[in-house]
Formats: sequence, C-alpha cells, structure tokens
Amino acid sequence: MTEQALPENGYFRLGDYYIDVGDHRVFHGDESRRLEPKAMHVFYQLALCAGETVSRQELMDKVWHGRVVIEDALTRIISQVRLTLNDSKSRQLIHTVPKKGYRLSADVTWLTRQEFIRLSTKNSIKNSIKNNTASSSTVSFNTIKAVIIVISSLVFVLLVYVLLRQTHEQQEPVLRVDTQKAIQPTAQPTAQPITPSPAANNTKTTIAFLPWRNLTGDDSNDYLAEMLPEELSVTLAKSDKVTVLAHYSSLALAKDSGALDFLVETLNLEYLVEGSITEANQRIRVLVRLVEKQGNNVIWSEVYEDDMQRLLTLNRRIVSDINIQLLGKSELADITTASESVNIDAYRAYLQGNYWWMNGKTSEWFFRAEASFLRATELAPNFAAAFGSLAFIYARYNYHDVYMEKTAAIVKAKAVIDKALQLDPNDVGALLAGALLAIEDLQFDMAERLINKVLSVDASNTRGLYVYSELALAKNQFDVALTYADKALKIDPLSPWINVNKAIVHFWRNEMAKALGSVDRAIDIDSNFTWAYVWKAKILNQRAQLADALEAMKACLQIDDGSPVNSIYLALLYTKAEMPEQAQKWFAHTASLYGDSPDARFWQNYLSFITQQEAPDITRQLLAQVNIKTTRFFSLVPLQKALLTSQPMLIKQALPEFLSLVMRPDQSGFWVNHRNQYSAYAALALMQQLDSVEYKQQLALLNTQIKAFESRVVVQLRVQSE
Repeated sequence: MTEQALPENGYFRLGDYYIDVGDHRVFHGDESRRLEPKAMHVFYQLALCAGETVSRQELMDKVWHGRVVIEDALTRIISQVRLTLNDSKSRQLIHTVPKKGYRLSADVTWLTRQEFIRLSTKNSIKNSIKNNTASSSTVSFNTIKAVIIVISSLVFVLLVYVLLRQTHEQQEPVLRVDTQKAIQPTAQPTAQPITPSPAANNTKTTIAFLPWRNLTGDDSNDYLAEMLPEELSVTLAKSDKVTVLAHYSSLALAKDSGALDFLVETLNLEYLVEGSITEANQRIRVLVRLVEKQGNNVIWSEVYEDDMQRLLTLNRRIVSDINIQLLGKSELADITTASESVNIDAYRAYLQGNYWWMNGKTSEWFFRAEASFLRATELAPNFAAAFGSLAFIYARYNYHDVYMEKTAAIVKAKAVIDKALQLDPNDVGALLAGALLAIEDLQFDMAERLINKVLSVDASNTRGLYVYSELALAKNQFDVALTYADKALKIDPLSPWINVNKAIVHFWRNEMAKALGSVDRAIDIDSNFTWAYVWKAKILNQRAQLADALEAMKACLQIDDGSPVNSIYLALLYTKAEMPEQAQKWFAHTASLYGDSPDARFWQNYLSFITQQEAPDITRQLLAQVNIKTTRFFSLVPLQKALLTSQPMLIKQALPEFLSLVMRPDQSGFWVNHRNQYSAYAALALMQQLDSVEYKQQLALLNTQIKAFESRVVVQLRVQSE
C-alpha cells in the first residue's frame, strides 16, 4: 500500500462524484456533502489503491497511526462514506472483503486543481440543464393534456347548451341573471413561500463565513482566501436581521467538521458560506456557495469574476447577493460596504496585516502585521481602518514578548490613534488601542469610556469584550472580568484567543482547574497556538506540577522557538527544577535571539548572576539595560531588589522607576494589581530600608493599596510569597 498521508489539497473523480480531499467534500450534481476528516482519510486511502483490497489493519495504521480506538470505529467510517456515495444498499462501490478489509471497486481519475474546477462546475451545469430539460418536458406534456381537456369540455358544454336551448324554448322564460356579478372571478389565495422569511418570524438568521480555498497555486495568497470572507462577514454583521459567526469559530469549523454540531447546538447555526478563489493576469475569480446546514445542501452558488482593481466592488456584489438569498429582496438588510475609493494595493496590504495579526506565531505576528499595515497607510493616507489596526498592535507592544521599546511604541501608538480617529471617530482599532494604553497607565475611567464607545456601536465586538475583561482585571474586579470573558466566549466559542483570555481570568480568581480546562480547549481548537501552551505551563507551575509545566513549554518551543519570553520561561522552569544544564541551553538560545546586545549578555550569564558568581556592580549595570524586566510569566524585579538591599544611595536612585509603575497619572496615590505587583512589593521593601521622612507618607499610601490588593488576591498569587 502506498505510504501517503492525507494531503492538504487533492482531487479525484469517481464516476459522477468529484472529491476534494483537502476540503473534505464530495460533490455530486448540485449537491455538496462534507465528510469528517477521518472518513475522508479512509476514502483517500481506498482511492489510492482502487481495485485492490486494503486490510483493516492497514487502514487503522494509516488513518489512526497506531492509536487505540474502538473496534467499530472503522466500520462506522466506511458506513459514512457509503452513505455519501449513495452506496449503502447496493455496496457496488465499496466492497467488504470478509476477514480481510475493503476494496474500492471503481475507476479513480486523479485531477489537477484546474481540472477539478472545470469538470465539477461543468457537471453541475449539465445537471442543471438536464433538470431544466426534464422540467420543460413535463411542462409541455402537461400543457398538451390541459389543451385536450379544455377542448373536450367546450364540446360538451356546446352540446348541453344546444339541448337546453331547445328545452327552454318550449318553457316559460326564467329569471335574468346579473351577468356583471356572474363573470367576476373568485378570489384565489395568494401563493405562500415554501420557506418563510426569517424576518417574518422576527428571528435572526445565523450564518458562518468559512475561509475560502486558495486555488491560485500561490500560498502567499492564503491571506486573501481567509480575510476576504472575514471582510464580508463583518459587513453583513451590521444587519440587525443576521447573526454572523465570529472569525475564529469560523476558522475552527473549517478545520474540524466535528465543530459543526457544537456550533449548531450553542449558536443555532443555520447556513454556511464557502467558496474558492483564483487569480490570474490581475483578475480574480470567486466561487461562492450558500449551504443549508441541516441537509448540507447547496441552495445557491454563483461565480464572480472581475479585475483585481475592482475587488471592493466585487465584495459589495457578493455580500448583496448573499443578503438577498437570506432575506429576499423585500427584506434587504441595512448594510454598508467598505469605500471603493481605497487603493486596492493598500487594501490587500491591510488584509495581509490582519492575517498576520490573527495567524502569526508568537515571535513573528507583530513585525509582519506592522510591515503590512505601514504599507497600507503609505499607499492610502486616508485609510482609517489601516491606521486603527496599526495603532492596536503598537498598543500591544508588550503583550507577550516586548516587540518594541516602550517609549517608542507609545509615541507611535498615540500618533496613529489620533490619525485614525480624525478619519473615523468610531474606528474600533484606534479606540481599543487608546483603552489599552490607558489601562497600562492606570487611567481606568478613560479606558472604560473608550471601550464603551466601541460596545455602544457593536455590543458583540469580541475584542471590545475581552479588552474590557482586561480592564476589570487591572481594577481587581475579578467577577466583572469573568462576566465579560464569558460574553466574548459566548459569541466566539472556538476562538483560542478568547479561551486563553478566560483562562487568565480563572487564574487570577485562583480557579486553576477551570483555567487549565480553558487552555486545553484552546489547544484542542488550534494545536499551534503557542500562547495557550505558555499559560498552561504557568497554571501547572502554580499547581506545583513542575514536570508537566516543563512538558508544556517544550511543546511550545517545538512550535515556535523564536520567542525570547518563551525560551526564558522554559529556562527559568529548568532552573527551578534544579536542572542547570538544560536551563543554560535555553538561556544561551535566548541570547542567540538577541544578537550582540545587553539582553544577550545578561541572559547568557543569568545563572552566574543569581548564584553571585559575578560582581553585583556588573550585574546591576547589565540588568539596568535589559529590555524585558517583567512579563506575565516572570520578573527580574526581585533580582533588582536583592541587588539594591542595604544600598541607600542606590535605592533612592532606583525608587522612581518602581514607583512610576504603581503611581496614578494625577499623582493622587497608588494602585496595585496583578500587572505591577512586583514593582509595588519591591518599592515597599526598599522604602522600609530608608530612614527618611521623605518617603514616610508614600510608604503609608503604598502599604494601604497593597493591603487592598491582598484582600482581593489569594496569598498564593502574590509575588511576596515567591
């Protein structure tokens, strides 16, 4: 049997059936049916060996890779494939070979992408013509019958009339009939639609836009295949008659058909929009299908083709046609599309930026997204959404790694926030970017105003909801944080981002089992989502499961070893586990990521610094230049504090840096939360070493705020306990 894994793209023909392996779909006439991934893999293996018997064990090895599964698993899969091929009763296509396995008894023709598109489309058209012809024949036959019946009736009436007239002439005249009333036709009932409009029963239609298949032959166009339907979904979601499945849940649905049942149950999903995209000679061709999920039937499809320069016009046509199919011409949704005056190259760069923002690895997303958004703003200086998106990623300059020096990031963020809001006062990216900067600066009222402005326009904006949960965490309002995390998750239940966000909330509520459940859910959705692995490691470490935490971080680094924070955290876990050789390996790896810099020299020698093998002065000087001092996973502040102990002059020099992170912007006092607690505890300990009236009032105020923080956070989550 050929050793071959299930490909991402593969096409073959089996009689009148056309199979798209990568999309797990079987096309027959105008119908399209989806197979679950394991079923398609079994079907694919049988197709590779068409005409030959494939043993059950071979199929188990190829599809399940030796995993132990129930004995009926393969039997169930074969039944599903047979059902899809209408072969359940006859079993002429897939034969069961007793005590051996299965055989696909049919000729298989392997197709290129172009052949698949041409032949499957042609077959669909042929079936449509055939059906129309049959329908026309039926109509013609029925028409002839109707004519014969009418003629016979007329002859019969004429005979009766003659007989009656002869009879009437022999009798007295009868009463006259009011002919004006007699000829008035009886009112006929108005024809009712087969399926009532969703608007008729005052319920919203729920629809998911799946990523399109990239048939351009160029992987660099994956961003178009994913982000164009996302743009359409955002536009259609503006209607008050339609509920659109959020982006990440749509992605998860496309990757795993098993997610469909979950979404149907939780969100009452009714329709799917799927399609494919090709591009050649500066022209774009899009095939769009509307699939009714209950019967998995294609109820509408259309092919669109235009110059790439008219991509935005094409978007408008597609979303308008989908809108009509869902609601009817008499129930048009109140929607608007993006301005068609935007430079098309700028628009494509903007889509690329959003793609990297949503799909990039930990170490790369920021830089790739920034480059694309910058290009978009350069090509289209009045493109508000591009400026807003650029503002948002600048405000996330330290979300995980420190992607940009703080001062530079804040200056850039504020500049593009102002530009975006000048162009569009309601730009979501710019408003939320401003909120993130305000949260970091402890300006909670301003942050709340900005987030509420977003949610007042779109209460279902998941970014706005999970940023509000971040605000609530910063305010030590853990119940409120959970409420908003749940709201976001209800709208986009299969988003790895939002599941991790909820895990963070559970973590700070000291609900470690629930936190672990949320990160595992995120990993189930996207096994390459590195943020989930890091938070899993942090949760396991908090639960004293150090060995499991190490395994989680090793899995994370196998996916992406380019993140300094991730490699540092793994090295620190090895240090905690008293495994210095493995720790040094990852500290050295961190140094290699930084090149020739103070950060590289510091982490290369970290073990020497903490074991005091280096002079404290050297450690202090190098530590002062390090770019990353505190993250969500570790902090160098305790080391800074230790190096300053019993050094009054040095303490006075260092205190402003620590206090600046806990001081309210109006200098009215302090605020301590999970983000700045390292600095708060260090400042408190260092001020207690100073015998000075100068710090007496600040010491009392800071101590009060620390006590308030401690009243909300369990002792295990306070850094003083480390």
